[in-house]
Amino acid sequence: MIIIGIDIGTVRVGAAVSDSGVAIPFPLAVWPKAQGRAEKELLRVIEERKAELLVVGLPLGPNGERTATCDIVATFTRRLSKRVSIKIVYIDESFSSEEAAERLKAAGADRQELDAYAACLILERYLANQIS
Repeated sequence: MIIIGIDIGTVRVGAAVSDSGVAIPFPLAVWPKAQGRAEKELLRVIEERKAELLVVGLPLGPNGERTATCDIVATFTRRLSKRVSIKIVYIDESFSSEEAAERLKAAGADRQELDAYAACLILERYLANQIS
């Protein structure tokens, strides 16, 4: 099963992809949200790859409470769900961007891909929860 993971920010959306049989996510892309570009590109990728599951990072607060950014995520995914039939699950993404930044720095990778690497971490967390 092909799984897409996304990290939804206020300006960009990072995406990663994994095959549940392999359980190793790979960064896919970072798209600007302006003019609905991220939504259009994500819909295209879902169709092209015949993805069956969308794992969405939910930026919960330190005590597991919903944050203002959770509303941005909910709005984005609600629009998606009206245009494509795919199962959507949410997973706590707390500190995924910070962890991704640390990994990128250690690897000497391009910071422009931060959101895609954060999406990888979101997928890693989801897949780890499925195995345990």
